[in-house]
Parts: sequence; structure tokens; C-alpha cells
Amino acid sequence: MADVLAIGRTSFLARSFVEAHGADGLRHAAWADVARPETFDGIGCVVSFAIDPRYQREAYDPAIDCDRTVAEAIGRAQGDGCMPADAHVVMVSTRRVYGPAGDEPLVETRAPAPQDAYGRNKLVTEQLLQDRFGPNLTILRLSNIFGFEDLPGRRTFLGLLLRSLREEGVIRYDVSPFTLKDFLPVEAFAAALVKVVRARPGGLFNLGSGVALEVGWLAMWILEGYGRGSLSVIDPSIRDAFAMDVDRFVGRFGPLADRDDIRAACLAIGRRLAG
Repeated sequence: MADVLAIGRTSFLARSFVEAHGADGLRHAAWADVARPETFDGIGCVVSFAIDPRYQREAYDPAIDCDRTVAEAIGRAQGDGCMPADAHVVMVSTRRVYGPAGDEPLVETRAPAPQDAYGRNKLVTEQLLQDRFGPNLTILRLSNIFGFEDLPGRRTFLGLLLRSLREEGVIRYDVSPFTLKDFLPVEAFAAALVKVVRARPGGLFNLGSGVALEVGWLAMWILEGYGRGSLSVIDPSIRDAFAMDVDRFVGRFGPLADRDDIRAACLAIGRRLAG
């Protein structure tokens, strides 16, 4: 019988989590399944990866908040006795809730000051879910999770990078390669999330590598794995630099990923792209 429900069949992160978790004890649902009461039968922990694209760029609107919709469905299931009253929810949030990092790593005790619609919307949703689920809510604020994202329409940093490398033999950066950012391989993210859904700790955790990496290394390691190609910097500006303080997570669950792990993941991505 399934105890964990993962919502989002098309999500890159969801698929990685489902693979890491394994089928035993897990139900993987599509977004359309949220409207079906039986989806939540017997579920003790829910993690939703669903997101409306408008939520990332428009002002907050309950109609485009997928996490809120899931919370309402959980409430109905609990009211009908189909889910335990203490069912746990894991919310996938973002480091953008913090706003600009400045010179210090982002730590959970930092006062949120989001500067874009996505960060502001996630902060609203975090507060809504905290009010609804209290200690039965774990919030994960993610850094840049990356993997083999050579997928149609994938407009993430890695998705665009891999597409231009495959089609043109060039990686184009619109940011200085010396910009420091926090990257976590998707395999490490998925393994960490499996630990979270099993422990159900409650509270707020940053989830990243904790490594302040010059983004140029990401390109160079992927090129090394790919075996050919070049890096072109079309805008040398340093902007949106950040690193995550992950001491709280590591103290509870153990190590996440170091520089060598990130390099190994990049080499594997390059090799896979090369076929």
C-alpha cells in the first residue's frame, strides 16, 4: 500500500525522486489526479512538484497556486477520513524567497526579501501551508538543481546550455563565468528528498550543495565530458550570485554533494549528450 504520494508526472524533479525512491510504498500521480479523492487514500506524506508557469512570473493568485490546491484536496481527504490527520506535506520551495544573497551564504534564519514574482509567490504559499499544516510541514528551499535536461521546451540554465551545445557546438553564457552559484546534482537532490519523506522532520531546510562554484566550471566540465565544443560569453556581467548554507540539512541527514560530485555529474551529462 502506498504511503507517499508524489504529484507531477511530467516534472524533471519528480521523475528523479520517483526513480530514487522506488515503487514500493509510493504513488506517482498526474496533476489531473489531484481532483480524484481516491488519489489520497491512505497517504501519509505528500510532495507536489506541480507548478503553473504563470505562478513563476505573475502576481499571486490562488487560482494558479498548485500547492494551495493540493492542500485543499488533502483537507477534504482528511475530513472524509481517507488520510490521517497528521499526514505530512513536503513543500518544494526556492532560494528566491530570500531575495539577493549579497556576500553571505543564504541561511534559514535570514529574513525573506524576495525580489521577483516567483520568490514572492513561494513565500505566500509557504505561509499558507504553515498555517494549514503546522509541524506536519517540511519546506525545502532549493538551490539550482541540475541534471541531463536536454528536453524540448526546457528553459532552465542547463536545458538551454545543453540545447545550444548539441545543436551548435557552443555553450553561450549571458553571465560571467566567474559568477558564484550553488548547484546540486539532481541525483543528490532525489536521494536527499527520499530521506526527508521517510523522516518527515517538519520545519525549514535549505537544500543545495553549499558549494559556491564559479559557473564557468559547469560549462568546462560538461565540455570535457562531451569531448568537443566551446564556451562563448555574450555578457560578462556578474549577477545573481549566491550560495546556500546547508548546515541544518547536513546536520540532520548527512552530506549532500561536494565539488568533486558536481564535476562527476557534469562529466556524465556531457558524455550522455555525446551519445
